[in-house]
Amino acid sequence: MPFHRLVSLRLSEWISYFLTVVPPRSRRSFLELLCGCLISPEGWVTRALSSISLRCHWTTYYKLLERESLRTQALAIAQVRWLLQSLPKLLIVDLVIDDTLVLRHSTKAPGAAIRFDHSHKHNRPSYVLAQNWVGLALTLRTRSGKAISFPIRLRLVPSTGNTHKLKIAGALLRAFLPHIPVPVRLLTDAWFMRRRLLLPLLRQHGQFIGQVRKDTVLLQDPPPRTSQRGCPRMYGDKYTPEEMAAAHQNVSLHVYGKWQKVRLQSIVANARFLKGHPVRAVWSAIYDEKHRRWSPTRLYLASETHLTASEIVSLYSNRWQIEPIFHNLKRWWGINNLWQQKRTVLDAGCKSAASPGPWCSSSPKP
Repeated sequence: MPFHRLVSLRLSEWISYFLTVVPPRSRRSFLELLCGCLISPEGWVTRALSSISLRCHWTTYYKLLERESLRTQALAIAQVRWLLQSLPKLLIVDLVIDDTLVLRHSTKAPGAAIRFDHSHKHNRPSYVLAQNWVGLALTLRTRSGKAISFPIRLRLVPSTGNTHKLKIAGALLRAFLPHIPVPVRLLTDAWFMRRRLLLPLLRQHGQFIGQVRKDTVLLQDPPPRTSQRGCPRMYGDKYTPEEMAAAHQNVSLHVYGKWQKVRLQSIVANARFLKGHPVRAVWSAIYDEKHRRWSPTRLYLASETHLTASEIVSLYSNRWQIEPIFHNLKRWWGINNLWQQKRTVLDAGCKSAASPGPWCSSSPKP
């Protein structure tokens, strides 16, 4: 099939999946607004409408967003169903959860608050007025070995109340796991490696790979019970630095977009913060060819203990593909220009602006 026909076929399937969850009377307006977002590189709704020939008055599209006629969660689920139907059959789905900041000048913007910026940029203070978005993406490797990712859902962290980004991450997993028919593996950084998020995932037969602090408590198996008195021990002795200093190996892996020399060492232990769940702990360091030195050692934990250290580091490197998505959202897909006054309307506008994501490839880390 010619490439242009294949693109037309996939595009029509993608739109058809979306239209099944849009009210019938709003489908034409939604389709025009979606096409405007595909064409316009910015997030302004007026700019998206000016990119197409309007068949209705502009207030029709305004009311479509302001009256919250679009169920963003149903749209995101429809996008997941389309992705799983269009992609080659996956034995396990890799999901990535991370958060990003969108700088704001006004405190009246929904969710705007003083937040800590962990990017450590020299031209930016440590605390900024920004909106905090939690994103969920699907990532995989192509036949050529390149890692790509597809945005699924973005949720805004409110500036008040008890709803923080860890709660939102758990809600995203609970919302999408029932609609994925194959096992799920979560890739996340150290901030989201918490018992509150991982234990429910394990109870739903999901897996995880994530980075943790180097001083994370790793325990041995409990010794056999020798007495009938008292409760049996739940945990064994803590691994000492000498016991964790297993023989390391130097391998060449294709991570972060290029082949790099990686130093690995791993053991199978029980994680204390996961109530003794067995994990494979991998210590990894990447050799910097430019400065001719090893990077600081990082510790990764994987719930799949049968995986090798090389496989765990290679799979975790796919997590980086959510960063180009955040970059594209803020620079090219117009999230910076979303100025709706209500959080729910902002969520609908964000979903419309981020919908072109599956049609835009993510570039690897330079």
